[in-house]
Amino acid sequence: MATWKTLLERYLGHPPAGAGETTQWRWSWQTPWPVEWPAWLGCVVALAVMAAVVWSYRRESATLSRMQRLTLTGLRIAALVVGGLLWMQPTLIIARSGLPPVALLLDTSASMAQQDQPSGAQPSPGQEQRWDQVVRALSADQGRFLAELTASHPLRVFEFGGSAAPVQATDAAPTDVAALLSAIQKLQPDDHQTRPAEAVRQVIAELRGTPPTALIVFTDGVASESETDNLSQAAELIRRRGTELYVVPVGSDEPRRDLELFDVVMDDVAFVGDPVVISGKLKATGIAQPRVTIEARIEDSPQLLAEQSVTLQRDEQTQRFELVFTPESAGDFTVTIEVPRIEGEADVVNNREERMLSVRDEKLQVLLVESAPRYEFRYLKQWLERDNSVTLQTLLIEADPEYAREDRTAIAYFPVQREELWKYDVVILGDISPSQLGVSAADWLAEFVREKGGGLLLVGGVRNNPRSLAGTPLEPLLPFALDAVDIAAWEQSIADGFHPQLTLDGQKGVPMFRLAGSESDSLAAWNGLPNLYGLLEIREVKPGARVLVEHPLRRGRVDRLPVILLHQVGAGKVMFHATDELWRWRFRTGDTYYGRYWGQAIRYLSRGRLLGQDRAAELVVDRQSFLQGEPVLLRVRFLDDRLSPTRDNAVRVVVERSGEGRREVTLNRLPYLPSVFETQVLGLPAGTYHAWLSSPSFDASPPAADFRVESVHREYERRPVNRVDLQLAARKTQGAFVPLAEVPGIPARIAAGRTVPLEQGRPLPLWSRFEPLLLLMSLLIGEWVLRRRWRLV
Repeated sequence: MATWKTLLERYLGHPPAGAGETTQWRWSWQTPWPVEWPAWLGCVVALAVMAAVVWSYRRESATLSRMQRLTLTGLRIAALVVGGLLWMQPTLIIARSGLPPVALLLDTSASMAQQDQPSGAQPSPGQEQRWDQVVRALSADQGRFLAELTASHPLRVFEFGGSAAPVQATDAAPTDVAALLSAIQKLQPDDHQTRPAEAVRQVIAELRGTPPTALIVFTDGVASESETDNLSQAAELIRRRGTELYVVPVGSDEPRRDLELFDVVMDDVAFVGDPVVISGKLKATGIAQPRVTIEARIEDSPQLLAEQSVTLQRDEQTQRFELVFTPESAGDFTVTIEVPRIEGEADVVNNREERMLSVRDEKLQVLLVESAPRYEFRYLKQWLERDNSVTLQTLLIEADPEYAREDRTAIAYFPVQREELWKYDVVILGDISPSQLGVSAADWLAEFVREKGGGLLLVGGVRNNPRSLAGTPLEPLLPFALDAVDIAAWEQSIADGFHPQLTLDGQKGVPMFRLAGSESDSLAAWNGLPNLYGLLEIREVKPGARVLVEHPLRRGRVDRLPVILLHQVGAGKVMFHATDELWRWRFRTGDTYYGRYWGQAIRYLSRGRLLGQDRAAELVVDRQSFLQGEPVLLRVRFLDDRLSPTRDNAVRVVVERSGEGRREVTLNRLPYLPSVFETQVLGLPAGTYHAWLSSPSFDASPPAADFRVESVHREYERRPVNRVDLQLAARKTQGAFVPLAEVPGIPARIAAGRTVPLEQGRPLPLWSRFEPLLLLMSLLIGEWVLRRRWRLV
């Protein structure tokens, strides 16, 4: 019920007090006498004037009765009092105080349009959206929740997505519930971003004069940009303001069901009979089944190339996979790598990757040169003669002249013209001295590797190789310095024996040690190979040289002693065997592993010549479309390894957007794939991008790739409510995590709080209003009328 003060304030035009507000009155006036007068003197003057009025009426005609004199005296004194008060210019100042407001924040991002359904079910048009749940909770009992809030506190309602915006311009009053509810029902969940923390900061900043008593946030809590936008990131600010936080989670806890293949790597050129390795990563989200199968096929063909069953680990944990197959025919193919879709999967596009593969069936030209017929020479020559993919010629320097006429693969002398040497794809040099080959042989071999991309394989020995290479053009091709070699240690190795050990690079980075179909079978085959004995002790390798196989125990200056090394020199590759006893691998298995290794090693060394120089490197983006805020993975793979820098961080890529500036990023070498460099680019705004390799430089157009960054897609992904972060926000602020069913109880839980000044005072001058003037005129006219009636005038 309105009090007389409320009625008077309304009459005077003062705005009515809102929910939780009160008013305080204060008077202001000016003294009508000089300021230097004391107050008692003013009172004496006023009393003297009143006494004079009384005295003047006492001496009036005696015909007046006592009541008439008192009436006239009272009217005169009242007129004097009213006039004196008007002279003092009385002003009423009405101050306003009340409880701080309650802020209601409603998430209207596009993720709130998501339909939550049971596990395995597909969304349907008739299902309820998350936003519908919010509207239903606020509309229950004709907006009772809003009515109770507005009855006890000022209420400010905001919608938010990427930023917060008020739903109405002023605080909601109890009488505004219907209009407020109508405004909320008209909102649409279509904002392309969700930034709960930023929305809270904006609301607190807008209400900085009166920090809110409570914040009530209806949201699914899923920040679309980054984790810095999670609601818990604003918890400390809320706590410092002394504001209660009530978090209402909206949405299902059922996680998004998805299988995603990414970071898929495969060589795009291979040879018939060589293993092709496909490596990549799989991420499973919300998948209940324990295992899935990844398959590789030729596109539009039922033929299964390879498959791997993967055991799913913790939710959203990334797992590596590796598929291996051996092409049986030449041609250009599209290889699809796919994990079958599961029931209810949110996105099936990312279940599949495609890669181009060019398979070649070209006979390799191999020249095998040896001084004396060591065991390695004999067994290798026999196997190469039986390999239909190789055209072999052999040069045995210490053989009789008749040997070249009797052996169908033998030649009598080393090529005497450079062009004759350059017809070969791979040259294998045993324990020979360059002087045994001719004056120009060393120069031609160096050019063969550097310029023509030929492969050179050196099999070390105790007589000439590598010691006789000192001072020749072949010395710089070695993956080690000659002063780091100890020939005498060979005898110690013979006495001890050892089983060589694959390095990570040997296991993952090159194909020649793939001795069986799967990686596990290949390792098992490797571990079952016989021991080796003779070994050149190479104490240190050159920077950039790759150790593929090493001694299991003995160490050099830095690492274990290398057994097989690989070195990129210009356009070609140089491989060095620090032992000549691989022939021992034939024990009980024949050419099963021995021949497989040599065939794969020769084909690997020949890639530089067969691929040519048109496609020396490629730039790959892991997919064509990214969501804003996601990292963009750039990968550079050198097909012509002569352009692969020796430094791990020397590869740079320029990323540019049409009409915008450019950004140059540095890529780092992968430790298990030395010819591959990667980096992640963060913080790219939405748009279409062109990336190209800026370093090292190319004579022709550099490798390039295009991709796009989208700003809206992430909001439309099926994602569960971020319950963990919302609970963390409530816990940090000592607030409450309130399920939708318990929303009606929130108003009763909000503390009353302490009143704060809302308005210092609004002055209302009374002396200039018509009511006091009307009263004064009424008193004066009344006295004059009575005096005239009583014949005093």
